[in-house]
Parts: sequence; structure tokens; C-alpha cells
Amino acid sequence: MSHKARLAGLAAGLAALAAAAFVGLSAPEPVLAEHPECEVHALGELSAEADTPLTASGRWTTEDCDSRFRSGSDAYTYSFAVAAGGRVRIDLASAEADSFLYLMAADGSRIDDNDDGAAGLDARIERTLEPGSYLVEATTVGGRGRGPADFSLSIARLSCAPADLGVLVPGPGLTASGTWTIDTCGSTIVSDHPAYNYTFVLAEPGRVRIDLVSEHGDPVLSLASPARGVIGANDDGGGGRNARIEQYLLAGPYAIEATTYLQRDLQPLVADFELVVQIVDEAAAQQRFLLKIEESLSPDEVVAGEPFAVDYRLGNLGGGDLPADAEVIVYAVAPRVFEAIRGIPPVLLHPGASYHSSPAVASADSVSTAEIGPLMVVMPRPGPSWVFVAVVAFDEEDEELAFHGLWRNVRVVSGPTFGPATVTVDGADYLVVAVADDEGMVTTWVVPAAAPGARVDPGVRARAIYTAGVRTGLLDGAFERPAVAALAGAAPSRMPVVALPGDPSSGSFLEAFGTAYAALVGSSALAESVAAGEAINPTAAEELVLAVAGRATGRFAALVSSWSELLESLEQGAALGFGEALSFHSELANAE
Repeated sequence: MSHKARLAGLAAGLAALAAAAFVGLSAPEPVLAEHPECEVHALGELSAEADTPLTASGRWTTEDCDSRFRSGSDAYTYSFAVAAGGRVRIDLASAEADSFLYLMAADGSRIDDNDDGAAGLDARIERTLEPGSYLVEATTVGGRGRGPADFSLSIARLSCAPADLGVLVPGPGLTASGTWTIDTCGSTIVSDHPAYNYTFVLAEPGRVRIDLVSEHGDPVLSLASPARGVIGANDDGGGGRNARIEQYLLAGPYAIEATTYLQRDLQPLVADFELVVQIVDEAAAQQRFLLKIEESLSPDEVVAGEPFAVDYRLGNLGGGDLPADAEVIVYAVAPRVFEAIRGIPPVLLHPGASYHSSPAVASADSVSTAEIGPLMVVMPRPGPSWVFVAVVAFDEEDEELAFHGLWRNVRVVSGPTFGPATVTVDGADYLVVAVADDEGMVTTWVVPAAAPGARVDPGVRARAIYTAGVRTGLLDGAFERPAVAALAGAAPSRMPVVALPGDPSSGSFLEAFGTAYAALVGSSALAESVAAGEAINPTAAEELVLAVAGRATGRFAALVSSWSELLESLEQGAALGFGEALSFHSELANAE
């Protein structure tokens, strides 16, 4: 079969593919509104020639027939016939009213409708119609209250045949340019978006890159083959708002749709674009830098309003260096959230480099560096959500050089979830459980262990919930907290340790620690030499620093030891008491 014949069969093949997907499905019988008193104006048969429209004009007088679909609006109904199927555009324009179009089958069942699909407030319906008879209702949005208005109706066949770019071989590639306007044919996917269609033949299998670039438009690309249907689509993959598809293709015919993200009436009414299709030199491409987020990690469940860390591993998997003047940024984005880390020096991202923000995402060959750390994110609302971590690099002219990112799903809840946890308040045991529903809203139950159906005093309930929160949210992971992990292996100091105060507040801790340290400094030879105006002896200063550090380490080591004993008792089935929870919480806060 020739290339021309294969290309000619592309549209038919895609149409057959779509039709096969819906075999056996049928719509219910339409419920029609009867309007026997309203005349149907016959426009005749639509010409097979493009741009030879059927036309009509009229005036809504506020005394015309009622619309089938819009209460209180005047309407005119027209009939027309399509002898040969094809792309058809129906325009309803009015300088004085906000027009609204309905397209119906011959029996009056609605097929499509539109408001504002053309310029300004004018209406437009554009779609492929099969041979047959059709009805159009021309009505208004504002109804009779807006007064009389003139209108014009046009029904025209469009010429939207794809342009043939030719045969793609290694070298400069195939190019095309054009302009999206309000009158450009609509996309076959979403007709409100202007689009151009192209075909090409790939002579030999290879990696193909398709770029669609526009200064004022927002390009979107689709790629299709006759055998597989749509095989690629992209928006913003080519830097900025430009589109790019790059993938390995077998030899054969392909079709491209070059469209825009915005509808015809919501974008600049004139937007130029350029299309480039070329074969990628894979050997050369592998010698360039290739930045990637190799892994990302965040909690599966977080509490709304509370910050949490998002860790990641970043690397250059390519064979080349970034430009020395490049700007590299790693960021995390989520619904209503944007957090970015400071710029990363491009010199760090040499070929083969890989960095992790925490050991949790480290690989066998990744390393840590001060320039790369976790991203802190706060989710504002409960419910199912996500976090996207990405790296982006720009040159000195703010043109995008590289982009890559990874998604993670996150469940955001209104408060901590836990349980069941057994706690003790005022000598009585309680079971506490906090569970989130599908929308992330947390409900907490406090049940007396001895009498599950008994009423719980509000004050007791509050202390029980607090105690359960300390048990599940702090104690269970106390030794994994970075500040505490550094103290967990410390040996108690040989120096006397001042007893902990009975009041676990921050002020009491600071007073006790301050008194102990003041006594330690006052008893040292360093204090006497400073008082006498003598030069400070470096050895004496070092001894004092070590003594103070030893006292602090000893104090916290004693705390860590007491926490270990508390955890051991809980693991053996003991219930955490409210007083124990309050003391531990204060001790942990001061230790950190």
C-alpha cells in the first residue's frame, strides 16, 4: 500500500476505533417538547462545497414562539439536510442580544448546545455530522426581558483536511506554521479550541520529537497513528507554555493535532505558532545533562495546618554538565500550597551526581549536602490531596533547560488519628480512639474502660484525649526525633545531677538549669581570673565548656533513661497517666 493510501485511511481508522469502543451502548428514547404552533423554517440541503453556507436572518420580537429549552425566551427553528457527512459549523450572531444555539435531530431530540462559542456573545456549534436531517433552534440567554433584537444564522461545511508534511528522515526535520483565530477549524477532541491537523510518514523507526511553540497562544499537542489511535498528548512539556511530545515510533504514517489550551473566545483572537517534527540523535542527547527527582517521600497522612517534611533524591542522570550560569530550583507544590527550596548551585549537579535530603530517600551512591534539604509543606484543608516535587532549571534568559517531578498522594485529616489507646485520668482507665472519614474529618471517642456506656465529664475527656495524643504522637516516636536521637546514646554524667523540678513548666526547668550552671561557672578558676582582670587561660576556658556540656549531657541522658523506662512499662500493658503525659511533654520540649 502506498504512503498516500495509508494516510488517507488514517481518519477512517481512528473513527472506526472510536466506534468500536461504544458497540452495544444505546441512549434512552428522548422526551420531546411539542411545539405544534411554531413554524419550522426549511433552509434546504447543505452544499458539499466548503464555505457555501445556508443562511437566515430574523428578529426576536418578544412575541415569538417559546424556546423548547429556555423558559421565557423567543426562538426560531430551522431545518436543514446533510447529504454527505463532514465537519459543519453553525453560527448564531446578534449585535443586540446574547445568542444561544441548540442543534437537534429531526425528531427534536437535542444533540448539542452552545453559548459564547464564537466571538463576543455569539454562539457557535461545530461538529462532524452524518448524512440526515437536522433542526436548529436560535434563541437567547437573557429572555424577553431584554427586548427585541436582530440575529443572523449561518450553517456551513468546513474544510479541515490535514496538511501533509511529507516524509520524516534524519536531519532538520519537517516544519509548519500557522495562526489560530476565531475562525480556525475546531479540535476534533474539543471543538471550542481552534486546531490545525497535519500528517507525516516516518521512513524508519526512531525517536521523534514534536515541538509546538507560540508566543501568545498556549499550545497543546496530540499524536495519533491509524493502528493505535491517540498515542501521545502534551501541554507545557516544551518549556514555558509550549508543548512537546517525544517518543520512539515505528515506521509508518502519523497524524498531529496542533491546538491550544484556551477556547477560541478566551484566548488572543490571533496567535501565531510554529510546528517542528524531527528525529532525535539519541547518542548526542545522552551526552547532555538530565535532571530528575529520583524519589520523593512524604507521610501518607498529615494533619491540616501542621507542617510536615517532604524528602527527595535529586540527580543528574545525563552525561553532561549544566551551564555554569543556570538557575536550579527544587520545589514542592500541592493544592493551594507552594514551597520552594533555595537555589542549588549547578556545579553540584555534575554527571552522575545524586543527592538525598534525608537518609530515608538515600540510594547506594547518593550523598547529602547542606544545599539540599527537606521541603516543609502545610496543607490548609482536610481531604484527599497530593504533593508534587519537581526540579526545574533555567538559563540566564529564563528559558527552561530541564524539568522533572514526581507525585505522591497524601491524606489530609483535620486532627491526629490514633487508637485505641488506653490512658489513666484521676485513677480511672479510658479507651481513646480518633478516626477520620473519607473527607479527612476526625471524630474522637473517649470510652470508660469499666463502663463503656457511661457519660464522660468534659474535663476528663479533654485530659484523656491529650494523654492519648502524647502517647501516640510523641512517646511512640520520641527516640526518632532528630534532636533526641543525638542524646539517646549519651551516658549519664558523673557530676551531681540536680533533681528535676516538681513543676514541669519551661520556667521551672530554666531556673533549675540556670542555678546549676551558675554554680558550676562560679566554682571554676576561670571566674576568679576574669574577676582579677587577668588574661583568660584557654585551657581553663575549654575545661569549663566541657564541664557545662557534660552537665547538660548528663541531665538529658537521665531524661532519656526515664523515658525508656516509661515506654517499657507501657509496652508491658500499663496505661499512661495524665500527669506522666504532661511531664514527658514538658521534658521533651525542653530537651529539644
